[in-house]
Amino acid sequence: MKPFLDMAQAGGLLFDGAMGTLLYDRGIFLTRSFEDINRTQPKLVRQIHEEYLQAGARVLTTNTFAANRLKLDRHGLGDALRPINFEAVKLAREAAGGRAHVAGSVGPTGFTFDQFVGVQGGRARAVLAEHIQTLVDAEVDLIVLETFPVLAELELAIELAVPHGLPVVALFMFQADGRGQQGHGPAQVGKRLVAAGAHVIGSNCGGGPELLYQVTTPMVGLGAPVLAMANAGRPEEVEGRTIYMANPEYFGVFTRRLLKAGVMCVGGCCGTTPEHTKRMANAVRMMSPAGETTPRIEPGSLRPAEGVEPVAVEDRSVLAARIVAGQFVTSVEINPPNGFDLTKQIAAATALRDAGVTTINIADGPRATLRMSNLAMAVEIERATGLQPILHAACRDRNFLGLQAHLLGAHVLGLRNLVVITGDPPKMGPYPHATGVYDVDSVGLLSVLDGYNRAVDPAGKAMPDTTRFFLITGAEPAAIDYDRELRRLEMKRDAGAQAVMTQPVYDPAKVERFLDDTQALGLPVLLGLCPLASHRNALFLHENVPGMQVPPYILARMKAADERGEGQAEGVRIAREALAAVRDRVQGAYIMPPFGRHKVALEVLDGYLESPSKG
Repeated sequence: MKPFLDMAQAGGLLFDGAMGTLLYDRGIFLTRSFEDINRTQPKLVRQIHEEYLQAGARVLTTNTFAANRLKLDRHGLGDALRPINFEAVKLAREAAGGRAHVAGSVGPTGFTFDQFVGVQGGRARAVLAEHIQTLVDAEVDLIVLETFPVLAELELAIELAVPHGLPVVALFMFQADGRGQQGHGPAQVGKRLVAAGAHVIGSNCGGGPELLYQVTTPMVGLGAPVLAMANAGRPEEVEGRTIYMANPEYFGVFTRRLLKAGVMCVGGCCGTTPEHTKRMANAVRMMSPAGETTPRIEPGSLRPAEGVEPVAVEDRSVLAARIVAGQFVTSVEINPPNGFDLTKQIAAATALRDAGVTTINIADGPRATLRMSNLAMAVEIERATGLQPILHAACRDRNFLGLQAHLLGAHVLGLRNLVVITGDPPKMGPYPHATGVYDVDSVGLLSVLDGYNRAVDPAGKAMPDTTRFFLITGAEPAAIDYDRELRRLEMKRDAGAQAVMTQPVYDPAKVERFLDDTQALGLPVLLGLCPLASHRNALFLHENVPGMQVPPYILARMKAADERGEGQAEGVRIAREALAAVRDRVQGAYIMPPFGRHKVALEVLDGYLESPSKG
């Protein structure tokens, strides 16, 4: 396993979740010392560590949060401090089995800011120093200072931990308003933690994913990797029990947002379970370009088979020919049904064809929901309408062998246009145990398919013939980590992408910036447009869908339009304005109509479509 700091700096490092929550759920009374369970019920503690490891955690935190002399004395266990801590490290180490780092957990003394002076301050120093020294003696891999609400005490703990030569993670606990008890803001806290010598900074506890996103993203770029460990929402009392209401699916989505914002390490705090960790692991596998868990095919590593020339791009499909010829192309997304009947989809595709739309997109399990195979739908759509669809190919659901078999089969069935994406992480619904595979990401899969187009497989062996895939990729002009998005797009171009379709963008300035910054890549751009259906729809996209940002003035326009009963019409106007602003700079438009309303797509494209007889 790589050194801890190397993994933290590479990004996508996953810590475990709550220990106390699971001990409580499994019958340990709140009146007992949870840390003494290391000695009295070691199998239970080891089992919890093992569950987090199996869920995907690569850092296991010892059950020692309150195993300092001050807090153990309250249970009459002060003299057992070393046995309790040593046993905790032993249990985590046994569970890790060389597959995860063991982090020694150190919590605060419990002194308030006012108490943390004079004699009490000296007492805090002695308590923290003893606890840290004990964990170092027990041979942890790193020290995690967590849930500190008093910044001065956290700085003291860093001062005491750093000289031991182990990586030090420092986590501050913010209040619900996003500030510390003494009014410190996230950036101010982050700078002080770095100045104190912490190797990884961040926050845990205090609130759910929304709060942790709010307080950790301002720490990005301050000089140390950032870790966010959120509670599973805000605790609520239900029939006498404390329940945390944020479910694992919700956690996975916000993990993706954190990683896209540049937070390098993630984990769970109060109320989280191995199920939360599993969903976070799916997001990590999807988002982390350097994660150990995702085998990758390096761009440019597959050389063409000797004597083989790829088929010219313009000869691969009607869409490819039109793009190479410089024509303006249009595509509308039609998603597969969650049943067997394609009547509505075929009717919509026929209407779009007759209106002059170039092609349709068919997503691959959109939003990670269960639907008919998009491959089956694509074949039926082409048979019924003559359109050559664009097939989305996601890396989420199939392992590396299965993914290749799926796409080679698509080629045999005559499908040529592919949008290669990594794919949304699986969502919790009627199939809560579904897992994301992510043996390869979009960059790696593009490289594989580009190799197919040159008659060579991923092992470098010659294939009997070339494929004729026209390879398209996605991009987010409004990505929070914009520089990363540009680097990824360049990697995708180098891996074989021949065009790019953007996520919907509602800020014209960000579209212009993206087109300026990507012009040198030479990739034709199809502008993604998702006409807003209502103010409520706009809010949902802005708050819940990663990569979607709706500016305040657009939200205000939609709210005013709703009050006039013109929400959908206003959404169409906004989309048309966006397209008109960059019509001369893009090669086409890609419409994602709300709720499958294909007629809305035609309203957006009115004036941009040629008669089919001219095509």
